[in-house]
Formats: sequence, structure tokens, C-alpha cells
Amino acid sequence: MSSSLSFDSEEEEIQPAGSEGSSISSSNEVRPFLSDNQRQQSRQTEGMPDLTSVTSTSLAGIVAENVFDSLSQHADDIEATTAEYGSAVDRQLSANSAASEATSTSVNGGYLVPKHRLIVILSSIFTLIFLAALDSTILSTLVTDIASDLDAIPYISWITTAYLLSTSIVQPLGRLSDIFGRKPMLQGCIIIFTFGCLQCATANSTASFVAGRFFSGFAGGLNTLGTIIMSDLIPLRKRGVFQGLGNMFYALGSAVGGTVGGWIAHRYGWRFAFWIQVPIGIFCFFLIAFNLHLPKLAKSNLLTTLTLGEKFKLVDVSGISCLAITLFLFIVLTSFSFSSTWTLLAAVFLFTMFLATFIYLELTIDDPIVPIALLKDISVLGSSLANWFATMYIFVLLYYYPIYLSTVIGLNSEQIGIRMIPMIVAGSISSVMSGYYMKWTGKYSTFSLIINTLGVAGLILLLIRTYPFNLNVLPTVFEQYTLIILPEVAYSSLLTVTLLSLIAAVPIEHQSSVTSIQYAFRGIGSVLGTSIGSRIFTLSLNKQMANRLSSARPSDVSDKQLAKILDKVLHNAAYIRNKAPKWAVKAMIESYGIGCWSSYIFATVVSVFCLGAIGMIKEYKLYSSVKRSH
Repeated sequence: MSSSLSFDSEEEEIQPAGSEGSSISSSNEVRPFLSDNQRQQSRQTEGMPDLTSVTSTSLAGIVAENVFDSLSQHADDIEATTAEYGSAVDRQLSANSAASEATSTSVNGGYLVPKHRLIVILSSIFTLIFLAALDSTILSTLVTDIASDLDAIPYISWITTAYLLSTSIVQPLGRLSDIFGRKPMLQGCIIIFTFGCLQCATANSTASFVAGRFFSGFAGGLNTLGTIIMSDLIPLRKRGVFQGLGNMFYALGSAVGGTVGGWIAHRYGWRFAFWIQVPIGIFCFFLIAFNLHLPKLAKSNLLTTLTLGEKFKLVDVSGISCLAITLFLFIVLTSFSFSSTWTLLAAVFLFTMFLATFIYLELTIDDPIVPIALLKDISVLGSSLANWFATMYIFVLLYYYPIYLSTVIGLNSEQIGIRMIPMIVAGSISSVMSGYYMKWTGKYSTFSLIINTLGVAGLILLLIRTYPFNLNVLPTVFEQYTLIILPEVAYSSLLTVTLLSLIAAVPIEHQSSVTSIQYAFRGIGSVLGTSIGSRIFTLSLNKQMANRLSSARPSDVSDKQLAKILDKVLHNAAYIRNKAPKWAVKAMIESYGIGCWSSYIFATVVSVFCLGAIGMIKEYKLYSSVKRSH
């Protein structure tokens, strides 16, 4: 059944070595996973709709136009000199496949649509990616005000959990978009997201606000689907550059979300931060409606003739349900503390049972929502694990490096924000330049190993320069700006490289599925990194604070007074430099330093696992046309 739902390749099928019509082949050729038995007969795409003859004048459109011109300027020279780029293993294309690629590359520079159409589509996608990132971080500076206003301080974790759950659930949208189409799924996510923002803006209870955040979490699907659409339109050889641009807009949205959210809440109240997203969501809906006219990819006759009801019957409802329950239990297990051992064991049992059921279903049904069988390929598995581990360590840094700057160095929020800017800029540049490197060379394996080795080195340097015991070593002002640049550069590059390595490792009909897999692993990594890092930090901080304050207290400080001081400093870091007794300040700062340092140790260990996962990735051909042979 799965083959009936896939996009047909528009290239001629490569003949096996020794068969009629083949000329050159290699037994060591690295081919995408499952390509031999799932490649279909090619057909020419017909009925490609016209979009517009006017290019976008938005920021995203201008960026897309400039990059397109840069990529196209010397395309012919590059193709002539790198016709036989290859992999770490000996690899050759058959003569008929090479000729077919050369022919298709000359049409629209290898893109699926002409320049002006591509610019309009990309400007719309980049706008959606910016919106998704903005929504994901806008709560970071508002959560305390919201929880206080709704009397929800004990339930703050549910606010974050609801958003993470829905964001994780929408990752398999790539598979659903194969059935219902990319554009309808995008518009559906925008509608649900806009409704969620409206729900948050009008919420009068904790339950109502949590429900709103769950619905607004569907913004996570905008990033996933935007990435899939770019893969449909842009050849792998040039795909990394545009993925880098997408990551740049995501970083920009993340930076703007937290900053603007706090500014709006300070002047107009936290509700206005959600009210303002409602018209933005409506604008994006019509932006997609009028601009995102995607070409009709060649599909099987079955899919194009199905009614809406028949398409719903093809949806893996059992898989989606099991996935949702499994993710919910996973987030509960990693985000909450259990007062009863039996309750914990029951949650672990339920999680294990639903996870096993989900895996069984996805391995046995015809059209799985997440084709787990793809993970049998070592490159797909390595790329997925690399995303998992890398997202874990970067989330630890994003949360606990600012805490270090605040508690140990004594910086205010504005000073901390300024020191995070170089990291954001360097990450954006790294992502784009990684795309250019792959475009110029057609290679990525060794490059990714080198970049991520530098990331591990950067984390080791962070450990050395933030060694907290006795506070003998404190980072200089220059180091405060630069200490986490190398890990961020490695992470941003990894996101671009692993996406291409995943897509190149599977047949073209599975590229939407592996894109969803990547985002799913990133989502799980963000949850694990946040929860495990938080637990390590909290346990270390509580232990060190109790021991060091007990050792440092004067004889005239009673146990009751000590307990009161301990409670205040553990709940409010600003207490250290405002109202804490002088004898306790050094012990408090050192305890927070040790707590952060412990989380950095965890991040460094995870980064080593990430490097090992990258070593599993094989080098596949990055085609210079969307009409790749497999």
C-alpha cells in the first residue's frame, strides 16, 4: 500500500549491473535504503500551476532571491567539474542516469520550479518558520507572570509539557502530507495554532491556558512541513544552503520571541503577547492560500482519484494514537517527580507497553505514520541519534549557561541577552556555510565529523573555564561572549548536514517520512535534555548548598535560620546579591556554579555520543536535480 501513496521519481530507473541497457555500475555503490525494490516507473510531471511573475518583496523573499542568484551564477562550471562527486566508498552512476541528471539539471537549474516561483514559495516558508520559532520561545519570559495571574505556580510544568506534547505529535505530519497534500496540512496547522493563541489570550483558568498551549504547539508542524516542501523543490546538492537559511530564520524567531514577549508583557500585560499572534496567524493563512501554489508532483493514479473519505481511511489512526499516548507518558516520566514508587512503576509499565505496541504496529501495517523500518539503515539511524544527542546538549546550554552568567558572574537579564547574540549569529552563519560547503563539494561526512569534534572541544573548554570550586577560575568578559559559540556552531551545522544525509539515504518517496523522523528525534532530545539537565542541576545545587552553608554559617546562626536562608536562595537566585548575609554569599555562588558545571558535564558526555552517531553516517550522492534517479 505504501508504494501507492508515494511520489513517483521523474528519472529513469537505474538498471542493475549486467542487465540490458546498463553501461557502468559498481557493486560497492552506495544506494538509498530500500531503493531497489521500491523505485517506481517514472512519469513526467504535468499541469504545473503558474504562481506569479512578481517576486516577493518581503525580507524572506529578498533573502531567497539573493541566495538563488548566488547559487545559480556558476552552476554550469560546478556541474562540469564535479560530475563524478561521490562517497567515501567507491561509487559510480550508470551512464544513462548521469545523462538524465545532466539533462534535468539544465532545466530551472535543477530546481522543480522557475526562479520567480521558487522565491515566492520560499519567502512564505521562511515566514512560517519564523512564526513557529517565535511562538516556541515567547512563553520563556512570561511563564512566571502567567502562572501568578492564574494561581498556577504549582502547575507551571504542565504549561510547558502541553506545548512539548503537541509539538512532538505533529512531527509525523510529513507522512500525512503525502496523503492530503502539503498545503492543506500547513493551513490546518495554522488554523489550530491561531485558535490556540486565542485560547491562551482569553484563558481564565490553568486548564484553559494549558489547552491553549497544546493547540498552539501545532506551530511545530510549520517547521517540519516547510522543510519537506523545500526538499520537494530543491536538489540535494543545493538543499543545504536553503536549510541553513531556514535555520537562520528559526534562530531569528527564537531570539525575537523571548525579547518581544517580555517587552510586550511589561507594557501591555501577558495576554497581549498572545492576542498579537492571532492576526499574524490569520495573515500567514492567507499568505499560504495565495502564494503557496506547489507544483503537482507525479503520484499514483490511486491517490489522485481518492475521495477525502477514502484518504482518511489510509491514515494510520492506531499508530497516531499510540504515538500520542507514548509521548505523553514519556514527557510525564521525564518532567515530573513521583511521590510514590508504585506510581512511578505504573507509569514506566504503561510507557513500555505503549512504546512496544507502537513499534509493532509501525513495523507490521502497510502505511505506517512513522516508517520505523527506515531506521534499519545505519545512516538513517546515525543521523537520527545525532539529532537526539545534539539537541540534548544544546538545550542544556541554552538553559544553564544564562543561569551561570546570572548567579556566578552576577549579570542582569539585559547583559545576558547581549552575550547570547554572538552564539545566535555564529549558529546562523554556520548553518548557511555548511550548506554552501555541501553545494560546492557534494560531500558531508568528514566535514561533519570535524565540525562536531570542535563542538566537543568547545564543551571541554567550557568545563575548564567555568570550574567552580573555590571560584578561582572565572571567565573573562571576552569568554563570556564566546564560550558556547563552538557547541552552537557544531549543532547548527549538524542540523543542516543530517537532514541531507537522511534524505540522500532513502528513496525519494520516503524523504517526507525521514524528515519527520528527524524532527521527532529533535523533539524528544529537547525534552530529555531539559528534564535530565534540570534534575542534575537541582540535585547538585541542593546538596552543595546545604553542605556549604552548613560549613560556612557562624555559631550564632540557628538551624531554623539556616533553613530559612536555604529555602530563599534555592527559590530565588536574586537573593544572593540582594538580601543574603555576607557570610553565605560565596558559598551560595559556588553552589550555583557547581550545579551549572554538573549539567555541563552531562552535556559534554552527550556530545561525545553525538560524535559517535555522526561516525555511523555514510556518504551518499547529493544530486544536482530534484529529478534524482532514486
